Amino acid sequence: MKFKRVLLCALLISLPVLSMTNVNKAKIYTNGIDNKQVTMCYDKYDTAKFGKIDSILFAKDSLKKDSIYKSILKTRQDSIKEILIDEVDKYMRKITPRFHQSLPREFVNHSLEYGIDLSFMLAQTQLETIFGTAGAGRESSRRSLFGVAVRRYSSYQEAINDYCKLLKKSYLVKGRTEHHLMKRYTTGSGARYASNPHYEVELSRTYNNIIRNTNIDEIQMQIQSLG
Repeated sequence: MKFKRVLLCALLISLPVLSMTNVNKAKIYTNGIDNKQVTMCYDKYDTAKFGKIDSILFAKDSLKKDSIYKSILKTRQDSIKEILIDEVDKYMRKITPRFHQSLPREFVNHSLEYGIDLSFMLAQTQLETIFGTAGAGRESSRRSLFGVAVRRYSSYQEAINDYCKLLKKSYLVKGRTEHHLMKRYTTGSGARYASNPHYEVELSRTYNNIIRNTNIDEIQMQIQSLG
């Protein structure tokens, strides 16, 4: 019985995410998540529904309460991440239907893990290899999604991981962001990423198109706002 009450409380808080069908709903249900919301759930079902409940049952002590709170946030993050993966998939399909099916999830996972702007990542791989369907990005070639040097990768996951590490180590340094790179895409020491003199203009144009025509940026920010 005690377990059911705790489960009910967590479920009631999580229900909005489980019922989300679009991005606007994701915004509504993720903007106001904090400890007060969890506490209100405890208090409501403590007094209005079940009467006086002992402190252990509703995790009144900070450690148990924190554990439940983190579990709820993790559930929300995972739910919204699936929406983000779907949004990436839909955008990529508008460009080409031939990309490897693992790519939308890999792009999302790596962008969140490394804290890299997902729209920037998508813009660059679209510009370089059209999501791995052209040039060195093809499976029959080197799987070099981002045109990184002359490396040959054993998987697309390896290619994305290498790209993210390269950005963090050599390009996103000294306070520079992805927006700085779209103006001057160089390493901290000044070495250019691409020889094309118009590379930044083309990259910025592709990036802005993604921002205007998708909700990818907004959904990524929603996930990041949950910690």
